[in-house]
Amino acid sequence: MFAAGLAWASTADAATPYREIAMQMLLLGGGLGLTTAPATEAIMGSLSADKAGVGSAVNDTTRELGGTLGVAIVGSVFASVYSGQLGASTALTTLPADVRAAMQHSIAAAYNVIGRLPGDQAAAVRGMVDRAFLDGLQAGSLVCAGIALAAAVVVAAFLPARAPHTTAPTPAVALTQA
Repeated sequence: MFAAGLAWASTADAATPYREIAMQMLLLGGGLGLTTAPATEAIMGSLSADKAGVGSAVNDTTRELGGTLGVAIVGSVFASVYSGQLGASTALTTLPADVRAAMQHSIAAAYNVIGRLPGDQAAAVRGMVDRAFLDGLQAGSLVCAGIALAAAVVVAAFLPARAPHTTAPTPAVALTQA
């Protein structure tokens, strides 16, 4: 579900209506919501009660590591597509090299430059910047969808449906009737 939401989000462009974006976000949120609790249960349910602290730490660590790697990987994909397209753009060739370089590193810098350009040139540069941004966003979404789908396949193939339960230990002291 999450992978499907990401794949669908990769089709968004500047003309995508808010209703469609909201539906994409609902699919993403639903998919994430349906995986968070079972993932926590898989970690915590595999440990005895006296190891709950260890399980909680592992759960938090995996979530933090996953988030960090996600930002790094998807951010790199996005930045590569965005800066690569701006670097190859003929719409930017009339701008000084340092201005082009700043625009490649930040969309905020790009819009700052666009605000100072004459009308016709501003429109052409804005179109290029918007296209590069959306292409980067789409590529990042597709990479995330692929990772999510691969993770779902691995989990379905290797994670047991239910952890084997062991019997509770018997108390060391016998209970007597009073």
